[in-house]
Amino acid sequence: MKKLSIAMLATLGLFQALTPNTFAQSKAKLEIVSTFPTERPGNVAVSPQSRVFVTMSALGETKYMVKEILPNGTAVNFPDTSWIMKPQGQSFKGINSTIGIQVSSDNILWVLDMGNKKSNPKQAPKLVGWDIKTKTLAHVYPLPDAVLRPTSFLQDFAIDEKNHKAVIADMSIDGLILPAVPAFVVIDLKTGYSRRILENHASFQPLGEAAVVNGRPVSHTYPDGTVYEPKYPLNPISIDNEMKWIYYGAMGAHTIYRIPAAAVANENLSEAALAAQIENYGKKPKTDGFKVGSKGEVYVTDIEHNAVGVVTPKGYTILAQDKDLLSWPDGVALSPDGYLYIVANQLHNTGWLNNNKDVSNPPYYVLRIKIK
Repeated sequence: MKKLSIAMLATLGLFQALTPNTFAQSKAKLEIVSTFPTERPGNVAVSPQSRVFVTMSALGETKYMVKEILPNGTAVNFPDTSWIMKPQGQSFKGINSTIGIQVSSDNILWVLDMGNKKSNPKQAPKLVGWDIKTKTLAHVYPLPDAVLRPTSFLQDFAIDEKNHKAVIADMSIDGLILPAVPAFVVIDLKTGYSRRILENHASFQPLGEAAVVNGRPVSHTYPDGTVYEPKYPLNPISIDNEMKWIYYGAMGAHTIYRIPAAAVANENLSEAALAAQIENYGKKPKTDGFKVGSKGEVYVTDIEHNAVGVVTPKGYTILAQDKDLLSWPDGVALSPDGYLYIVANQLHNTGWLNNNKDVSNPPYYVLRIKIK
């Protein structure tokens, strides 16, 4: 892989958009795992025993933020209703809103609570972990203001089990407030100490263009009539099975980067030393989520083409494409029995991303395709 300087990275906005003619296509059968008639799922995670969990998007009608999908497709609240609803009164217990979810090899279900700056008292973001075998709380890591920004929007994250770190992608575009200042937020899972690194690095930045889904730019209209088209910086993030590389990219750009996990974990490295270890891995579509496979391949969502695919240094291949079932493919997860799980939730049809006109057409889906 080619290592890139900051100056070289700054030129990457010149890439042309990927189109369906740019990449190869394959065919995989989409299977519906679970159907959501009203509630909108967010992201998905799969345990070492192939148990399937989802977060529920705050941009939908939901009271309980985390669910397990049973083998028959039924979605049930997990682990208990008191912890997966919004905090009540003065309590810190609960999940305000969430997107990111992962399951580590020790069967800890990790959920990233994005917090609530407007509540009284203010609810800090926190990373919460439950033991899925016993349904008991195992970890809570609140994030202090020192590692956040007024525009912080904590979405996806990776659990580095080798170095005992959680690495969070702070998209930093809460409510479309600008300017965005994306960064990694790193939590030491042994001590709880957290820090913010590589803020505003060039590899976190989007292209200067809107996402276009089914011919319609994703945009928001403010009360004064101003129309804003989000560009979407840093969002998808994943770590390989060996815990050697952390892969990431801007949602609104066409490059996957990677950085050594050991470097991210090393508190003694300077920002310049960290940045010098970033590599360009390959080209991708505009992607809301991705997951690294067993051979270093990266399975990605493709929001502009209603598709999911796989990226290697040789290029991008579409694995499945469906305008109805894969309407805004959001998060993905890999299962030990060879499936790629996908959440499709029509985010572009919400009023917030469609000029205040909600044209959502449920149901929403958790799907899967066989990849091995």
